[in-house]
Amino acid sequence: MMKPDVILIMCDQLRYDCLGFAGHPQVRTPHLDRLAENGIYFENAYCASPVSSPARASWLTGLYPHAHGQLINYRITPSLKGRKGTSMHPKCTTLGDAFNKADYRCGIVGPWHLGDDEHPQHGFEEFWKTYGYQGIGNRDRLIDNFKKEGVKNLYQKNIPEINNDLKRMSYGTCGDPRQQRTTWTIDRGIEFFEQAGGDHRPQFLFLSVKDPHPIIIAPPEIVATYPPEEIALPYSWGDPLEGKPAYQQNELGRLPQNTDPDKFRQMMAHYFALVTHIDDQVGRLLSYLEETEKLDNTLIAFISDHGEMLGQHGFTSKRVLYEGSVKVPCILSWPAALKTPRRVRTPLAGVDLMPTLLDLAGIPLKCQIDGRSLAADLLNEREPQTRPIFSEISTWEALQCSSDNEEELAAQVMARDGDWKYIWNRFDADELYDLGHDPEEMHNHAPEVGQKKRINAMRDIICEMLQVTGPGVYGWCSTVTRVP
Repeated sequence: MMKPDVILIMCDQLRYDCLGFAGHPQVRTPHLDRLAENGIYFENAYCASPVSSPARASWLTGLYPHAHGQLINYRITPSLKGRKGTSMHPKCTTLGDAFNKADYRCGIVGPWHLGDDEHPQHGFEEFWKTYGYQGIGNRDRLIDNFKKEGVKNLYQKNIPEINNDLKRMSYGTCGDPRQQRTTWTIDRGIEFFEQAGGDHRPQFLFLSVKDPHPIIIAPPEIVATYPPEEIALPYSWGDPLEGKPAYQQNELGRLPQNTDPDKFRQMMAHYFALVTHIDDQVGRLLSYLEETEKLDNTLIAFISDHGEMLGQHGFTSKRVLYEGSVKVPCILSWPAALKTPRRVRTPLAGVDLMPTLLDLAGIPLKCQIDGRSLAADLLNEREPQTRPIFSEISTWEALQCSSDNEEELAAQVMARDGDWKYIWNRFDADELYDLGHDPEEMHNHAPEVGQKKRINAMRDIICEMLQVTGPGVYGWCSTVTRVP
């Protein structure tokens, strides 16, 4: 079989359950539903960190953040093996590097989000169509396009078209498709394939879709199909956070207690509409691949870098280790080779996608990573063997660059082993949840005397994981006294 073309579609801040195939009763995603129904849907995929740069670096390298060093957005931890600066370290092997070395034609569209968004790097030198994030950098190809087309840039702060009533969840609509960034991203993605011309090498395209990350901007005709009064608030909307770590009360994404539920439903309607718009645009790409007879031998991965709380436990955004923040949607489709559609329950770690895609494409990986390939199981229609998965995060002060204390870059590490999820907190109370009986994570079992043995066992598997590529700034885990 010819080597497949490979497309990695990575959204930003898309909830794992806000899609039709994931069981949402309202959100319409027919194109992604078909992709999942005819491919492989991972029901339990987790990011390596609920923050964009760390999570993306892990999806691309197969390394946890403590190993690749990108622990917060646009910043490399200075003490990690001399890795100074803001960009992804050149010694880290990304999917772009690996595919490029295997003689793939490689391209990226959308935010690189790993430091330097302006200059081609890590194997994507042939087609680098990126734009900056929140004004970082000197050149922004998306804004350049707005100027070229003569349309207003809606992705900026404090403009009348955007509703800013809700903390960190601004939203609005756009009447002109030229103002919508996912539409621009898919346009450029199709351009990547069209520009190949007589180049018959296999191709790898990283489609970095910034939506549905705020600012949430969706076509008004789709927003109109989601009446806010028909949208239910999350079950844990009013969670008082009793028995939870104290820092959560003041976390940056914590909603004020007087938040208007109707305004929140209005924002949710825009979020749902934007997910449907993403689906429409992915459908446009799939149609192009089908019309050009590329679809059958194209390996497509659809995923989100991390999740979105969307009101769960009274939070918006991410940066907490609840399921809404760390769990993500994940689909793999390759009609020519993955011919038996199925759902995989075994958890997919945020470091497993990179080796799996390379293995499926027949490309050997020669560097040491934290992740594992599931390719053989997928090709042989086996349920992969379960093993613990992990996620990690800094304090929100460190994430906001308001603290220079390097210890805060390694604040919490999460482990899921079977139905149990444990969060080891360096500066606050630990958390322990039984996801089998408490999927909403309302009851923290960590303070219970009867859970000491389980907590120590979870700490042991965390310490074992940290030895694979070195603990980095999480060396503190091996020095903490076990729970007596």
